[in-house]
Amino acid sequence: MGSLENGSDEPLTPEGRLFLQKEMNQVIYCAIGMKQPLDVDALKLAIQSCPMYTHPRFCSLLVRDSAGREHWRRTRVEIYRHVVPVHGPVAEGLSDEAAVNKFLADLSTDSPGLMGDDKPLWDVHLLMAHQCMVVRIHHALGDGTSLISSFLAGSRLVDDPEALPTIGPSLSMMKRRSDGGGEWWKAVVRVLEVVWFTVVFVVEFVLRTMWVSDRTTPVSGGAGVELWPRKLATARFSLEDLKVVKSAVANAELSNMMKGNPGLRWGNKFGIILLPVHYSRSFGDPLEYLRKAKSMMDRKKKSLEAHFSYKIGDMAMTFLGAHVASLLNYRIFCNTTFSISNVYGPREELTFGGNPITYIRATTSSLPHVRLQNTRASSSVVSRMKSLSGLMWGV
Repeated sequence: MGSLENGSDEPLTPEGRLFLQKEMNQVIYCAIGMKQPLDVDALKLAIQSCPMYTHPRFCSLLVRDSAGREHWRRTRVEIYRHVVPVHGPVAEGLSDEAAVNKFLADLSTDSPGLMGDDKPLWDVHLLMAHQCMVVRIHHALGDGTSLISSFLAGSRLVDDPEALPTIGPSLSMMKRRSDGGGEWWKAVVRVLEVVWFTVVFVVEFVLRTMWVSDRTTPVSGGAGVELWPRKLATARFSLEDLKVVKSAVANAELSNMMKGNPGLRWGNKFGIILLPVHYSRSFGDPLEYLRKAKSMMDRKKKSLEAHFSYKIGDMAMTFLGAHVASLLNYRIFCNTTFSISNVYGPREELTFGGNPITYIRATTSSLPHVRLQNTRASSSVVSRMKSLSGLMWGV
C-alpha cells in the first residue's frame, strides 16, 4: 500500500472505506460475452475511449496516511497492466458458459489485495477461446449502477454504431409509476401504511444486526464462509415460464419488478430490505410462495426500510467508523441466507469495440452467504430472447 505524500490526495467516501474492511472487502466481477472473436487491440482502444477509463477513481492508487485513513492518489494508467489476454481454453471439456463460470470462481479466490497496490483497482481479462471479456473492479470504486452506466457510455448500438445506449426504465414506465391521486382519505391511509410498515420492518432490520437469524438450511452461510472456495452457477429461466408466473401473480409485470431512478450519481449508494422467502414441500399450488413474496414486496415498497438501512449505515460510518459499520453489515449477511441484487441493463442491443455483446452477467464476491445477481434487460431486448439468465455464488 502506498503512503500519503501531499495534501492533493482525495479521501475515500465513507461507503468506499466500508468496502475496504476485511469483513466487507468486495470485488465486482462482470462477464461480457462477445459474438465475434476478441480483437485485443480493438478492445484496448475501446476501453481507453470509455468514460470509465478517465474517471478519477479508475486513474487513482489507493494509499493510506499515517493514521491509516484511505485516500485516492491520481496516477497514470498503463493499459497493458490492466488488460490481460488469456489464450487457450480455461479447462478442457467444458462449454463456454461453464468455462467462464470456472474462471470467475477461480479469480474470486484471488485475494482482492492481489489486484495490485501499485495500480488502480481494476483489470480486464480477455478469454480468447471463449469470446468473453471479464471485468474485475473493486467495489470501493463504485456501485453496480454507476459502473454499468459508465461502461455502457463506451458502448454503441448495433443498429446505429454512432448512437449511445440508454439505461433505466422507459418514460412510459416512469409515467405509470408517477400516476396517483384519489380521495384525501386514501392519501391519509397511504401515509399511515408507510409509517406502520416502516416501524415494523425497521425493528426487524435492527434485530437482524444483533442476534435474529434464519434457521439453518443446506444453503446457509455464516461467519468465515466468505473465505471458502467458491462455485459459480448460471441459472436460466424460460420466458414462457416467466409468463406463467406473471399470470399467476396478480398485478405483476416482468418490466416493472424493480423501481428505477434516472437521477443517478457516481458512488456507492445502496439500501437493504429483508425479504422472507417461503417454500413448501406439500403438493399444493407450486406458485403459492410467489404470491406470498409478491404480497410481502407490496408491503416493503410502502415502507422506508431501504432508505433507513442506507441512512443507518451512513451514520454508523460517520460516528462509529468503518470498522463498526462493516461489522453491522457483516452481521446482517451472516444472519440471512442469501442476497439478491438487481442492476438495470441496456435497453438496446449493443456493441463494444465493434463487437456485438451477447450477454452481460455480473456478481460480487466476499459475502458470507449465497449471492444472486440479475442484470435487467428492457422488454425490447427481452422480446428477442428465449430465456433470461442470472449468476449465483455458492461455497
